[in-house]
Amino acid sequence: MSEFNRRQYYKRKSIIIKMKRKIANAKKRIRRFRMLLRVSLIFGLVYLSYQLLGLSAWYINPADVVSLKPDVIRIEGNLITPEYKIADIIRREDAPNEQIYKYSTKNLEESLMRLQSVKKAYIRRFWFPARIIVFIEERTPVFLIAPNDESAPISAITEDGYYIDREYMPIPSKFKTTKILSYGTNDDDYENWDKKRVDELIKLTKTIEAYSKQKVIYIDLRNQNDIYVKLDDVMLRIGSIDDTLKDRIKSIPTILPEAKTLKQKVKYIDLRWKNTNYIKLDTEKPEQKQDKKDKNKEENKEETPD
Repeated sequence: MSEFNRRQYYKRKSIIIKMKRKIANAKKRIRRFRMLLRVSLIFGLVYLSYQLLGLSAWYINPADVVSLKPDVIRIEGNLITPEYKIADIIRREDAPNEQIYKYSTKNLEESLMRLQSVKKAYIRRFWFPARIIVFIEERTPVFLIAPNDESAPISAITEDGYYIDREYMPIPSKFKTTKILSYGTNDDDYENWDKKRVDELIKLTKTIEAYSKQKVIYIDLRNQNDIYVKLDDVMLRIGSIDDTLKDRIKSIPTILPEAKTLKQKVKYIDLRWKNTNYIKLDTEKPEQKQDKKDKNKEENKEETPD
């Protein structure tokens, strides 16, 4: 009996060993298959990546840059800056001859920021399909320059003291601006105003509007020693800008209601002296005014370049 059991034991043991060998071989084949599959996938992904990176959708066509195709190049934020100026700069830059994600936008942004009205330029790249959006942040104009009150503005000054020439005119009505009458002579060349000068005029405008409760239509700086300020209803003659100006302007709430009650037309309210203010009545005849207007028009024609 014991001999029989011994044979059965060794027989079962042999079967188990054979099964273990089969399982081990199967596991080995599975590991090899997985390794082969993993290597194949890696090579497949590398090849696929190479093919994808070579697709034309990663590149910008130079012809699309020249034509400024809207689907490829879009410009946003330019209310003052003419689009043709931005387009000229974009066309002058070399079109990217590599994938768009490798393209450096630094030179283009710096070139755009040289425009008078541009405060900051930022270019956003989109990888697939390749395209760019040019974001423009513009300076805020606060003053419009004209030689007289009847002429259209020929330039503008921004709140940070930058000059914008006639190529950017007209300034959109969205911006709250005040007209400045000036010839740009050497004693007050508006092209070279700094931020201090601009802040001084902004403060003057806001102070007069606060005391008068009216909007300043224009400030006449053609004579620095005899400055006029036009309000909605009346003209102010404030003389020169000095340390006594604020005290002189404080009398506006007192004298302005009196000027409104007069039946005769007021020419201006004189605020040139600190303790003495008076109202100047308009005694000019209509034909005299018309002669002045005609003379101003002729002067404007002579000043306007062909």
